[in-house]
Amino acid sequence: MHDMGTTLILWAAILGAIAAGSMILGAIVGITTPMSNGTVGAMAGFGAGALISALAIELVAPTVEALSHADVAERSVEISHFITLLVAMIGGGLIFLFLDQMLSAHGGYLRKGAYVIAQHTKNKNKRQVDVMQSIGSSSFFNSMAPDVMHELVKLLHPKFLVEDENLFNIGDASNELYIVRSGSVRLAHGDGTGHSAERGDLIGEVSFLANQAHSTTAVAEHGPAELLVLHKSQYESFARAYPEFAASVRDMASQRIAENKHQVDQATLAKQEWADLAIEALRSNGTTIPSATELSSMKEEHNNAGMAIWLGNLLDVIPESFVIGTVMLSIVAAKSATGMELSFFDVMPLTLVGALFLSNFPEALSASVNMKSQGFSTSKIILLWAVLTVICAVGAAFGAYVGESIPHSAMIVVEGIAAGAMLTMIGSAMLPEAAHLSTPNMAGFSTLIGFVCAVGFKLLE
Repeated sequence: MHDMGTTLILWAAILGAIAAGSMILGAIVGITTPMSNGTVGAMAGFGAGALISALAIELVAPTVEALSHADVAERSVEISHFITLLVAMIGGGLIFLFLDQMLSAHGGYLRKGAYVIAQHTKNKNKRQVDVMQSIGSSSFFNSMAPDVMHELVKLLHPKFLVEDENLFNIGDASNELYIVRSGSVRLAHGDGTGHSAERGDLIGEVSFLANQAHSTTAVAEHGPAELLVLHKSQYESFARAYPEFAASVRDMASQRIAENKHQVDQATLAKQEWADLAIEALRSNGTTIPSATELSSMKEEHNNAGMAIWLGNLLDVIPESFVIGTVMLSIVAAKSATGMELSFFDVMPLTLVGALFLSNFPEALSASVNMKSQGFSTSKIILLWAVLTVICAVGAAFGAYVGESIPHSAMIVVEGIAAGAMLTMIGSAMLPEAAHLSTPNMAGFSTLIGFVCAVGFKLLE
C-alpha cells in the first residue's frame, strides 16, 4: 500500500472536494434563487438522516462488529477499543460544544436558524428581566401583577432617541404606546405648556387610545432616552387577554385629560374640543389601527458575524473531512486483503461522501443568505465556500496520510472524536433547523428518507 501512498492521498483529497463541493452549489442557489423554508428544512432533515446513517455504518459499526465477532483471546482488546470509541465520541461532542460556544459569542450562531432562535430567546429573557427591573418600581407598574407585567414585557421593543431628537410632533398619527425606560422626554403643547415624562411613565396614551393625532411634541431632553414601544395591534390583543391592564391605561389617560382640561384656558377652544373627543373615544374603546411587526436587531450586534458564520461552518467541516480519508483507508485495507487491483471508485466510501454532499448543500444555502445580509458580496461568499472546499480536501488528504502511520487503537480515538463532534452538530443544529424551517412531521420523514438513502448507498459500494 505504501507504493500507492501518493495516489491514495490524492484520491482522498478528491473525495473531500466532492463532499464539500455542494457548499459552493448551495451558496450559489441561496444567493441567486432562494428556496422556500420548507424545502430547505426538508433538505436539512434529509442530510441529517444521511449523516447519522453514514456515521453509524462507517465509524461506529466496525468497532461494534469487531467486538461482536471477537473470540475469547481477542475480546478484552475489542472491549477496550469499544470503550475507547464511546469515550472519544463524548469527548468529540464536548470539544464541538466548547468551540461552537466560542464562535456563537461572536455571531457564529447566525449560520443556523435554530441557533438564532435559541440565542434570541436567551437575549430576550435577559432583556425582559432588565426591563422589569428598570420600570417595575414606577407608579404605573408597581401595582401590576408580576405575571401580567412579564407577558407585557415580551411584546415591548426598544426605541432610542438622542438628545433633542423628536419622538413625534403635533398632528402626527398615534399608532404606538410608549413607556420611558431611561432618560427624560419633554411633552410640549402648542402654547408652550407641557411636562416631562420620566422612567416608567407612559407617553402618548391619550392620543393612542382615542385614535387621535398627537396634541403634543415629544422630544428627548437632558441627554439620550430609551423608550419601550407597544404597537396598536399588540395592545389590542393584550388588552383582550388582560382587561385590568387596559383599565389601568384608560384610567391614566383619563387622569391626564383631566389635568390638561384643568390647565386649559377657556379661549383655547381647539384644545378643549380635542379633549372632549378624546374622552368620548376612551368611552367607546374604539381603536383599530394596525401596527408594524417587531423587527429583530440581532445581526447588528456583531460586526464580524459574517466571518463567524463561515468559521462556524469550518468547525462543522473539519471532523467531516478527516474521517473521509480514514474511512477510505479502511476500505483500501479491506479490499487489498483480497488481492484485487484497486481503482478510485473501488475505494470511495459512497455512503459517507454522499451523506456529506447532501448535508452540506442546505447548510451552505442558509448560511450564505445570512452572510449576504451581513454585507458580504456574492463573489466573496462564493470564494469563502471555495476555500472551505479546499480545506475539506486537504483535511481528507491529511486523514489518509495520518491513517497510514498511526495504530488502529489511535485511529479509533480519532474517528470517535470526529463522530462525536458530527453527531453533536446534527442534534444541535441540523435537526432543529429542519423542524424550524419545515414542520416537525416533514423534518422527521425527510430524516428517515435520508437515512434510508444513505443505507442504500451500500449497495453501490
